Amino acid sequence: MSVALLLVTHEHIGIHMLSITASILNDDLKNVTCVEIPMDSDTDQIAALVTLALDNLATDDGVLILTDSYGSTPCNIAKEFLNHEHRILVSGLNLPMLIRIMNYRLLPIDELKDIAIDGGKRGITSMQSL
Repeated sequence: MSVALLLVTHEHIGIHMLSITASILNDDLKNVTCVEIPMDSDTDQIAALVTLALDNLATDDGVLILTDSYGSTPCNIAKEFLNHEHRILVSGLNLPMLIRIMNYRLLPIDELKDIAIDGGKRGITSMQSL
């Protein structure tokens, strides 16, 4: 088995990130799901969707929850679901982070969290003309 992956993001971000990742890796991304939050959403309805998403994942090896922005509504809702053992939330989702996670999903969740953060950081750089 592998760590389950739940993306909780603003509308259109998570599903597109998963689609691009699946295309790059030529993988169908098993045991992964996404809950996207529209700007005018009701937090109770979103919490119910997150509960349903978690119920549909195989979570024996833990759940890594990814959000797009720390302190945002998706992150704040996702934090409410950290009350179970083997659930970890990482914010600041970007494509390099997601690709790294998918390449290392067989690792224990604590190691996968570190790889996610490292992958996200390494994907941020600056360039300038000479």
